[in-house]
Amino acid sequence: MIPIDNEKITIVLLPGLNGTAGLFDPLLVVATNEYELKIISYRTHQVKSYEELAGHVLEEIGSIKGRFVVVGESFSGPIAILLSAKNIDGLIGIILVATFASAPYFTFVKYLPWSLIFKLAKFVYWVRIKFSDTKNWSILKAASIELQKVSPMVLAARTRAALTVDVSRELQKSRVPVVYFSAKYDVVVPKWNLKKIIEIKPDIKVETFNTNHFLLQSVPQQAWEEIDKL
Repeated sequence: MIPIDNEKITIVLLPGLNGTAGLFDPLLVVATNEYELKIISYRTHQVKSYEELAGHVLEEIGSIKGRFVVVGESFSGPIAILLSAKNIDGLIGIILVATFASAPYFTFVKYLPWSLIFKLAKFVYWVRIKFSDTKNWSILKAASIELQKVSPMVLAARTRAALTVDVSRELQKSRVPVVYFSAKYDVVVPKWNLKKIIEIKPDIKVETFNTNHFLLQSVPQQAWEEIDKL
């Protein structure tokens, strides 16, 4: 991204299901000082809808002076899309990371007992192991720690929200360029979610990474280099 008059473009980072800042640490380590970085976290013990979370983000970015890009990771992809459909001063693009515009799984999945599932920390950890390979145990441990900071009730509510969301119309109305970071070995968000996004937004730019769902955590240097190219 090319600065104007030595301005620092701000990269706004929206987290995954955990809603906390900790999993962005690997990206922060490799980020260059040409940019300002702003991480927006969500309340760990307060249930909010996608629209309410988008409103929270909108308030947070109100303090940004100059141009900025919103990066929506996994759960937060729909929030980035909701913002992209609005006429927000300074917003020059969004990056969707291993995410979706509408429910990523079949309808029946939303009826699983998510509150109970997220009360079982060992189960969550097991699930995370299944979603990655042995090279990423440190990432799995970090993900487990971040998830355990959040109320099981909130995690369950966010899961149900993700399984019913549909921001396809907002994506179609997006007023800014949209880029998608795709993880080649992502088993959390199936590939057909990207196909649906391309159908809605044929001009979207797609960057593919040889990694799993934890894209920003497992290949932070490569991810940052692609962010810098935009």
